[in-house]
Amino acid sequence: MNNEKNMIDAAKNMGLHTEFEGLVKKEGRLNTQLASNPEDVVGFDYIVQWEGNCYEFYSANPPLIGCTQAKPIPYPLGVAVFNEYNVDYKRAIELFHTGDWGGRFTAIALFKPLHPEIKEPYWYFISDLGVKVVIGANTGDFVNL
Repeated sequence: MNNEKNMIDAAKNMGLHTEFEGLVKKEGRLNTQLASNPEDVVGFDYIVQWEGNCYEFYSANPPLIGCTQAKPIPYPLGVAVFNEYNVDYKRAIELFHTGDWGGRFTAIALFKPLHPEIKEPYWYFISDLGVKVVIGANTGDFVNL
């Protein structure tokens, strides 16, 4: 979660004393309809929780620069707030390529479903063959849904 922590640190450095409660969802923006590597993910649309409220914004991935202003939104149903994960999107893409469900993906997202038996957030991919691939964001394990 380096990018998320950098954004929070930047807000604090600007004098915005806010309490970050966690990440709700992170959805990749792709520079092509069929992505195959981390460079194809140009940035992420974030949903975060700060001081009991939910906000949405976009942040570009380096070497691109830019971020939209956070705007308040209603809390999305069916997802939980989480504060950390071990598998970043680059590693998740590497893991995606170890399977036999197509060599490219049309979507990538990170979130934790709101369910008592789910203990970690998941990376979700949709492959070019239409297969939904789910990878644990802490363990790196593939999940059968």
